[in-house]
Amino acid sequence: MLSPKTFKAILENLPIEISINKWGEELYTDRTTIAVEQEDNAKTEVNELDVAYWPEGNAMCLFYGPTPISKDGKIPAYSPVNIIGKIIDSSNKDDILNQIKERAKVIIRESI
Repeated sequence: MLSPKTFKAILENLPIEISINKWGEELYTDRTTIAVEQEDNAKTEVNELDVAYWPEGNAMCLFYGPTPISKDGKIPAYSPVNIIGKIIDSSNKDDILNQIKERAKVIIRESI
């Protein structure tokens, strides 16, 4: 597990109902009630389809392409993030993720 403290804190706070924001091809939530510090393995450069927690903003993030500060094909986060997972089915990522509207309400919950 990449960021075990963060992952545990998120699971303990589910479900989370939150609004979505966009920053380039990154989706991130409004500030959540989850408060986890930056873990030792936090990253400032992420991979496409990484799911992360942003300690500075108390927010969940999903990176599906370049952010406004991307250069040379790299995907930098605004500041260090704790990686908690990855989207594994990306077959329709462009169709689905690009259709999410700014301020859309979502519920993050444990998969059944």
